[in-house]
Amino acid sequence: MILIVYFDAFKKDLEKRLLEHGIAYQLVKYADLEHYKEDDRIRHVIIAGSRQRILRSRDLPLLEPFLAKDVYIIGICFGFQYLALKSGGKVVEGERFKGRRPTDEGRRPQVDKRPTDEGRRPTDEDLRSNTLGLYFNHYDRVMNLPDDWTVIQRIGDFINIAATKKWIGFQFHPEKDDEHFRHYVLPFLRI
Repeated sequence: MILIVYFDAFKKDLEKRLLEHGIAYQLVKYADLEHYKEDDRIRHVIIAGSRQRILRSRDLPLLEPFLAKDVYIIGICFGFQYLALKSGGKVVEGERFKGRRPTDEGRRPQVDKRPTDEGRRPTDEDLRSNTLGLYFNHYDRVMNLPDDWTVIQRIGDFINIAATKKWIGFQFHPEKDDEHFRHYVLPFLRI
C-alpha cells in the first residue's frame, strides 16, 4: 500500500497513474496528517509536488514521523527538495522553470508548437513520441546532497534524480505521463 501526501496540487496525475497500474493507495492532504490513523500496510510514501516554495515554507513537522519509519519514500519536486533539506542537502532559489525539457543535457527545452486549445495538456500519445521531454514546474533546485545519496542525473547545475537506500527524489514530475511513470516510479514501488 502506498500513502500519497499532497499539499495543494499535483495529485490528479499521480492518482491516475496508480489507478492505471492497479496499485492500491491512500491519499491524504498534508494538513490532515495530524488525524491520519497509521496503516501497517503502508510500505511506500510519496511526497507530492506543491505550489509552495520549499525555502519559503514553514517546517513540515507532520512528515517527520515518516522519515523515521522503515518505509520507502518518493519525493517529487517539492517532495524531493524537502527530503534534500531534511538530510542536510542544499536547495537554492532560481528562476521559474515550467515546461518540458529533454533528458539529454546539451539541448534546450523543446516546446510543443502545435495549435492547442487553451490549457491543453500533452497526452500520453504526445509523450510517447518523446518530443516533449520531462515536465518541470519549479523555482527551487537541489544543488548538493550528503554522501549517502547517489546522484543519478544532473541537468545543468541542479540534481534531477537522486536516491538513498530508502528514498528517491525527482526534481521533475514523472507522473505527468505513463512512459516516465513506468520508467522512473514503478520500479521503486515494486521494491
